[in-house]
Order: sequence, then C-alpha cells, then structure tokens
Amino acid sequence: MVRGGARRAPAIDPTDNLLRLQTLHGYNAHSLVSIAPGAATWSMPGIDGAIIYGEFGRVWLAAGDPLAHKDDIKLLVIGFMAAASKAKRIAAFVPATDRFASEAITLGLTAIKIGAAPYFDLQKWEPRGNAAKHMRAGVNKAVREGVSVELVGNFDFAFRKEIADLCLQWLKSRRAAASFGWLLALDPFASAERKKLFIARDSNSRLVGLIAASPIPARDGWYLEDVLRAPDAPTGTADLLVTEALRHLKESGATMATLGTAPLAEDGDDDISTHDHPVIERALRSAAKPLKTFYSFEGLRRFKGKFVPSWWESEYALVQHGVLVPSRVAHALLRAIVPGGLKQFLARQTIRSIRK
Repeated sequence: MVRGGARRAPAIDPTDNLLRLQTLHGYNAHSLVSIAPGAATWSMPGIDGAIIYGEFGRVWLAAGDPLAHKDDIKLLVIGFMAAASKAKRIAAFVPATDRFASEAITLGLTAIKIGAAPYFDLQKWEPRGNAAKHMRAGVNKAVREGVSVELVGNFDFAFRKEIADLCLQWLKSRRAAASFGWLLALDPFASAERKKLFIARDSNSRLVGLIAASPIPARDGWYLEDVLRAPDAPTGTADLLVTEALRHLKESGATMATLGTAPLAEDGDDDISTHDHPVIERALRSAAKPLKTFYSFEGLRRFKGKFVPSWWESEYALVQHGVLVPSRVAHALLRAIVPGGLKQFLARQTIRSIRK
C-alpha cells in the first residue's frame, strides 16, 4: 500500500486490502469498479482507508469517494490534497456522490455537477402506467422474440470466450470505442466472485446480452455496471436484461440499485455545486461538444430513465479551489464518467487477453 503518496509502485499488491475496504465502506456505485490493476492508492497512518487514483498530467484523479469510514473521510482527503500539493499536482475526485461532495466543499474543494444517476428503491419499485410504457414495449418485444435472461454462476472457459466475443462485437459497433479506449476498460470478470452476472440468450440459445452488477455494500445495493447487447440482438434485449436483473435483486432482498452515471444529465437535486470555478465549468461544456459526436449523452439518459427510477442523485467533479487548472483537465473529468471511462484511467489490461 502506498503510504502518504510517496511512491506509486507498492511492493505488495493492494487489491485484497482494497476489496476489504470496499466491503466495509463502499458507498459510491463505482467503488468496486475502481479497484483496477494499475491504479495507484494513497493512504495514511492511523486511518483504515484508501483513495484510489490515476495520474492525468498534473492531476491526481481520484476515483469517486474515498474507501473509508465516513468519520475518517475528511482527514484522508486533507492528507491526499497535501500530498498532491507537495508533489506539485492537483487533487480531483470524479464521480463523487452528493454525500461526499457536501463534505468536501467544506475542505476548500470546488464542486461541479457533471451528471446524475437513477436509483431504484427495489422494495417499492413496481413500474406501471404511462411512465413505464417504453420499458414494457421493449420487454414485450424481446419476450415475443424468444429472449430469456438467466443469472450465471459457472464461468468456465467456453462461457468466458462467449462473453469475450460478445464484448468485442459490442465494442466494434460503438462509434466511441476507439475514442474512449473501452478495449482497456471493459472486463465483466474483474472481481467476478463479488458480482452478479446476468445474460440474455435468443431463441437459438445464442448469447445476445450481458449485465454485470457490482455490490454497493454501504447502501445494501447494486450497480448495474455493464449493459451490453449484440449488434443484431432482438429489439428490447437490453430492456429485458435490466428489468429482470432489477426484479432478481428485489427478490433477493437488496434495498436499492442504480444504472450509474448519465453524463451531463440535469436530473436530481443540486444544493452542492459551488459555481466558483467558471473556467472549468466552461471547459466542461466545451469538452462535451466533440464527445457528443461519438456518444449520445441524451440517449443514455433516456435509456436509464425509461425504467422509472425512484429518484435521481446528482454526481460531481471535485477540484481543489484556487489552483490553476489546465482546460484539458475538464476533458479528462468528462471522459471519466462515460461507461468504461473511469476504468480506462485506472486499468492496464484488455479483455482481448480472455480470448487467448
């Protein structure tokens, strides 16, 4: 484990300790996703916690909320910012939850809303009426085409290759694959023993869809992390996958679930944005324009919203106030919140290795 941020190359793999901390304190939906090979970790004596981060130019870009007891988070963040300043780096956190952001702004961090995530109160979630008509239409189409969904527990070689082939088909169909570097990010088998893997098969038993759900232990919930479908999958396959996964999680007794960040979505309350760094806010808007050429932010927001979430939570980028932040950092902050983006900054492996 890196102590005090002094060195980025730990002698001992910190993964086991990070997984332990995530089990104890994982509140951010991305907490398990961020435990990626190649990520740096920062900790300090006397606190059982860690901050996972990647280096982007002069910025230490931390993966959302620190993994620590909520009473220890402030001290950990203060130490991280001091270490960054000593190393002549800028500390930033993305995507930060509203709970963490509300505390962080008292430490001199600027809070900039960068999107929102839909959350489902699973024990009350039972979408009906006009609000759920688009979800029902997709589900009904998939069912009529013979699509079925199952929870998988056996990851033998043949199944892993099937999944790898599906992932690569999906990546090749995405205009943004090359731009966002998802080949370095997409890995549904990372920490697979802690996840729930849902798959969809068509009427010929061909694999046509996948969802990997990661636990959010501190909230008794789940993050539906990867929602993939084959380019030629029957219409509604993704809708059926999401609804069946949510129903399974509900029946298993989970409290809540989320589909993760919808970049630039304006949904959710926002009493936290400080609006004291107009340069970064303008740069975020500017950075979003070329990314929209490759990725439909509004399309992603509509897809997540069709499942009638119980509420939306705002998510934030947190940056040290009063420092000169290069405008290209805004581009990094935005890229970190698209699907696979956070892992792209942290990971050092590719799903292609599964096929070998």
